[in-house]
Amino acid sequence: MRTTSVSQQGGDNNDTEKVKKSIVIRSFLVKYIYRPEYIWYSIGVIVRILWTLIFSQKGYIHPDEFFQGPEIVFDDIFRTNLTRTHEFNSKAPLRSVAILYLLYGLPVSILSWLSSIFHWSSIPFHLKLVFPRSTILLLSLCTDILFYRMIKLSYPNLNSKQYGIIMNYYGIAHVTLVFFTRTLSNSFEAFLFLALIYFVNINISLLLSIIIDSSNELRSHNDSNQNIVQSKYQSIHINFHIILTSSLIGLICALGIFNRPTFPAFAIVPIIYWFTNIVPLLNHSFRYQLLLSRIIGFIIGTFIITSCLLIFFDSYYYNNGFSFIMDLKNHLIICPLNFILYNTDSNNLDQHGLHPCWLHFIVNAIILYGPLHLCIVLWSLFHILNIKQYGQSMIDRILKVFHKKSITTRQSEQSTSPFLLCLYLVPFFPLSTFPHQEPRFLLPLIFPLILFIVPLLIIQNLHTYMFRVWFAFNIFITIIYGHLHQGGLLPALQYIHDCPILSSNGISIVNDMNKKFLITYHTYMPPGYLVTSMSKSEYEQKLQTIIIDLKGGKHEELDLTIERLFNEYPMSNIQIFVLLPNITQTHLTNLKQQKYSFQLLKQFEPHLDLDHGFDELFHIKYEWIHTIRNKYKLDLYQITQKF
Repeated sequence: MRTTSVSQQGGDNNDTEKVKKSIVIRSFLVKYIYRPEYIWYSIGVIVRILWTLIFSQKGYIHPDEFFQGPEIVFDDIFRTNLTRTHEFNSKAPLRSVAILYLLYGLPVSILSWLSSIFHWSSIPFHLKLVFPRSTILLLSLCTDILFYRMIKLSYPNLNSKQYGIIMNYYGIAHVTLVFFTRTLSNSFEAFLFLALIYFVNINISLLLSIIIDSSNELRSHNDSNQNIVQSKYQSIHINFHIILTSSLIGLICALGIFNRPTFPAFAIVPIIYWFTNIVPLLNHSFRYQLLLSRIIGFIIGTFIITSCLLIFFDSYYYNNGFSFIMDLKNHLIICPLNFILYNTDSNNLDQHGLHPCWLHFIVNAIILYGPLHLCIVLWSLFHILNIKQYGQSMIDRILKVFHKKSITTRQSEQSTSPFLLCLYLVPFFPLSTFPHQEPRFLLPLIFPLILFIVPLLIIQNLHTYMFRVWFAFNIFITIIYGHLHQGGLLPALQYIHDCPILSSNGISIVNDMNKKFLITYHTYMPPGYLVTSMSKSEYEQKLQTIIIDLKGGKHEELDLTIERLFNEYPMSNIQIFVLLPNITQTHLTNLKQQKYSFQLLKQFEPHLDLDHGFDELFHIKYEWIHTIRNKYKLDLYQITQKF
């Protein structure tokens, strides 16, 4: 009996221990890994990773995504002859290549090393697309941490559920899912903007903590030696972090300006905020004045040192060596200065498109931020026009419709900061002075927008309804920019990249100088590094892929280009491809009737051409739905000459 009782007791203890262990594991998962209040943010992170590394997005946002980034680095490392846009001319370059190598130099070098180790005849298309994007993905994940810390700094009295609501808004934003996984200079600018805001706030907090600690030291003069040693240690620790954050502020400002010279439009508010917070400290003792001068010295010093290093790298790069040192006046390259001089000429801007000054605030901000931008506009109108009471009554009516009671008493500690509002609104003024305006120029504003307006929605108990609108809006725009917009171009380039070179009679070519010609018509400019084999083997270097981008030219230009190619290479082993939207296939009619035959190799869909897709659509009459659907495909033709 005793044995039985002991065994039963032991079994009970084992069951209890198992239950305790399962509870501990479950609580750990809930606390650190799975947190229900962050569910949509977590889903957004998973989607970001999958859409970048595994199922890469097919949408093509803008040519700058490739031609102001990976195209240049691939061209240099693999020594190919790729397209270089006007920003990278050697006489007066507008873009700093130092920033490009800082972002994409390592991933492209790793690809080059892998191709040498495994003797790849051609680097896989997917790896060429994914490796540069992985850098931006990694930076975006680091930015998520900074953004979360910024939320806690701005609203220390919110609870975990409310923090989760703010992160959910951020996690499902199409700016986060699409733009923060692309190799755009605007994405890097957004990361630098948030980092600047964060370190400015940390720097100010550390300064205030030193003043508080020193005043406490004066009050407790009779403390024990142990407390004195501990306070000195804390003071040294804080001083170190002040110097570190000050240096980071200078570093971020320099990188921001050389990445995009428009960065001061975003940086002006954080810098003014920092300056206005430290000015009162000048009235304190000489010790604080000395500390402030040291902080300013580190900010300016780091900014100057970083700028000089970037200028030195760019000058070395664009002058093909150290020859610029002998004649700094004529050969020193300062890209931000060249950028400003270029954009002050209205003739230059006319080539890229001129827009009215209201476009950013009225149109582009709606495209990017939709309902949240409208919320902040309405909130501003209620306060600026002194009609807050009408706004409150309107909110009360909305809440009654949804059978909710209006919350009239709010927590004072959750009041919104004017600093966040200025961070969002002020950059519109300098950015709107530039005649050329695109939605992606406003990417950095997502952080102050969500930080400002979402806590207001939480306070007004409107966040649940607005989140549904925000969710639907972002899913719609994510599908457009992530997969539909110019969505057939990248798959078509992959098809051409993997297609072997064949002669006119269909036999594979292995000898002589061989070329692929890709003529693109009414599409975005295709990046050359995605089509070129990018191999260091001697045979693959002979195989050239030459891209002829006709942009939105007339069909006569297409005819002349094809005829010129066949005249220049009458007996050569070449392949000529034409890539054009299905909606413009009527432009090939004249050529088909002459001495060239067009073989439709493949159609790529969906391909939404927002620039030209509606030009001929409204002329279509009495067609079936499947025919209209064909108008949103990208056609790839191979051209052969009739004999």
